[in-house]
Amino acid sequence: MAVLVLLLHFSAAIAQVSGLNVGYVDGRYKGTGTTGFSSTEKNTWISGAIYLPAAKLNVYAGNHIDSINAALASRLNIDSLRVWVRTSLDGNDLASGAISGKTGSTPRAAKGWNRIGLNQPYTIKQDEGLYIGYSFLQKNTSVGLSIVDDPQPNALFVKMGTDSAWTDRSDRGALAVEALVYGDHLPKYNLVLQSISAPNMYVVDRGTMEVTALVKNIATATITGFDMQCGFDGSDKVATAHVSEQLAYNESKYVTFSVSLSDIITSDNPSRRKLTVTLCNLAEGNDEDMSDNVQTDSFSVAMHDYDRHVLIEEFTTEQCPNCPRVARQLAAALESGELEGKAHALCHHAGYYTDWLTQPADNDYLWLYNMGGSTFAPALLVDRATRDYISNQTETSPIFMPASGSTEAGAENIINVAIQRMKEPAFVYLNIEAHLDSINDNYVHVKVSGERARENFTVNPARINVFLYEDSIDDRSQASADADFMHMHVERAYNSVWGDVLEWNGNSYEYTCDLPLRSDYVRNHLGILAFIWDYDTSTVPNCEVSNSNAISWNDVTVNTPDAITALHNDTAPEPAEYYTLSGIRLQNAPSKGIYIMRQGSVTVKRVAK
Repeated sequence: MAVLVLLLHFSAAIAQVSGLNVGYVDGRYKGTGTTGFSSTEKNTWISGAIYLPAAKLNVYAGNHIDSINAALASRLNIDSLRVWVRTSLDGNDLASGAISGKTGSTPRAAKGWNRIGLNQPYTIKQDEGLYIGYSFLQKNTSVGLSIVDDPQPNALFVKMGTDSAWTDRSDRGALAVEALVYGDHLPKYNLVLQSISAPNMYVVDRGTMEVTALVKNIATATITGFDMQCGFDGSDKVATAHVSEQLAYNESKYVTFSVSLSDIITSDNPSRRKLTVTLCNLAEGNDEDMSDNVQTDSFSVAMHDYDRHVLIEEFTTEQCPNCPRVARQLAAALESGELEGKAHALCHHAGYYTDWLTQPADNDYLWLYNMGGSTFAPALLVDRATRDYISNQTETSPIFMPASGSTEAGAENIINVAIQRMKEPAFVYLNIEAHLDSINDNYVHVKVSGERARENFTVNPARINVFLYEDSIDDRSQASADADFMHMHVERAYNSVWGDVLEWNGNSYEYTCDLPLRSDYVRNHLGILAFIWDYDTSTVPNCEVSNSNAISWNDVTVNTPDAITALHNDTAPEPAEYYTLSGIRLQNAPSKGIYIMRQGSVTVKRVAK
């Protein structure tokens, strides 16, 4: 796809188009050499070129190329730089120009863009394809070719030496070279659809699909609106959305539009579909070049999904002076109308040293940073996911940092990320129930149950984590804390560090566990949080949370057994269960140490072995 950049000049306060750049790099260049594109040969010519096919150039027929922009990744050991126009790579120059690379010459070749005029303008002919290229004489090893990492057809041809042959290396990138086109017949209406992005999953029950597209105006007139026609393989029906968006010359924008598919995609067979989007029907007139107005993407199909509850995990410690700021931002986000009851938080006291609230699991979860052992606080995880809409992330780490500054700015940032995450379908749900025994209330008994809308909604066997957390804990020595600062969402107990693998009965599941209640917990400040996720021991970005849910202490019920039953239970005693003092259940009876032993629903005692 040829990307065209408009050249502008300003007369008084009115901007007018003076020319168009025609190439594949959209004004970009790379300032370092590319592996595999250098030569150690001395006193040889290195050449690179792009090909602009006739179908792309016909819209400029009758106009002329008067200069060429050529970018160098380096000018070290480069003597002369030539630009040229040809109809074949080994053919004669139809037009050319040159500058020197020698010190003291004026002008001289420079690193980055070099605009070089042709000895005479070349008039573009109808139905003629052209090669636009440059060559430089290297006195010794050089890395002059500037290759942008954007592979596309016809974007990179190279000749790595005077006696070498031309090769097509368009699979490696695009050469930073552009033809500058001028004339009285420049295209007036011409948008290019640079890319589209369909959702990873379309849910039939939802009935609508939201698509994001990158659109650029590469002609002289301002465009105020256009249509997006969406076609789908397996159907002859087309869904159309009108986009009212103003695009001036040389302006590009991401636009998002929705289309109704209720009568187009009615089943999940096939489970994988292709979307073809055509940009058409410009408000101002017909697009003069429709060859760059079509893009495709693919997506999966599911019949139905469930409401997504977003899990936000915070890494924080009392030694962290910036943590109170993010804690206030998170609290404001959770209390907002957009997220209240739809997002749940859990705090891990680790990342920047530790403190008196740190649990063993908190340090284990530092693995999720995936930064070569580097950790810090404050830091957030949003469903442990990496996404384009989550700023300050890398492709390999799900760590998220909200906007710095005011509570309002940070809260808005968190809200926006959570809202985008909630748009992604969830294929499992969690219903949490919890109860206490009136006789033995040192444990809270938790049952999590639910269903899945599709099998294999995770790559690895789905796991479940259940946490007991506590709010409103007074700090002891929190750095940079206000007088009224309190710790919220503090992890207190859990079923296991990395969760337990769910067992399915068809598409249903039921999971139970017991979480210990210490005497220093303020019960009215407790809550229970559970989430189902994909645990990939080798790839952190694959460890996404599928869905979550939480209940408060007000939702915990108290079971009152019949007194006679409690006193005259003649059944055989249940096997003893052993837990560490922090509440982690052991698979086997311990050999030595101090542990908590639980037998049945009424016998809990501290034992030494």
